[in-house]
Amino acid sequence: MRWHAVFAMMLAAASGCVAAGDLPRRAEEVGARITQVGAKAFLDGLSEDQLDELYGRIESGASAWVALAPRIAQGADAANAEGLTIELAFALPKNPEAVLSVATLHDDVMLGVDRVCGMPFIEDTVKDRPAYKRKATTAVRAVSDPDLQTIKQACLSALGKAD
Repeated sequence: MRWHAVFAMMLAAASGCVAAGDLPRRAEEVGARITQVGAKAFLDGLSEDQLDELYGRIESGASAWVALAPRIAQGADAANAEGLTIELAFALPKNPEAVLSVATLHDDVMLGVDRVCGMPFIEDTVKDRPAYKRKATTAVRAVSDPDLQTIKQACLSALGKAD
């Protein structure tokens, strides 16, 4: 009977599933797993709690986690896409450079600057929208990286239109 458990674990590993509580601790490890199995298989293998944990790490604004967003986006379904966009928006006031580095000028459902900077929050996930908008605007205005100036201006424009 033990071989059944071993076989099941091997099958889960081969298909990209992540065992309960087994979300890698480092962004580099998640990136390696995505490379190994593909973004869709990686996301499909996550439990709801693991997906929440992954998105919480992105929301933290930590550069290495935010940098994974484009790779995660490649395998995201509609629900994951919306969640990813929202977590990037939450990360924006914390680390605008990282978020602007992964945002695009294209009309992209997940990474488009109009969506990420347009306060894509569902219902009342942000209780004080004006305070969020002030924090995000202040943080984005402080971005000085010359390579991010075009996307910075697009983000400020999107923030200005958001309510």
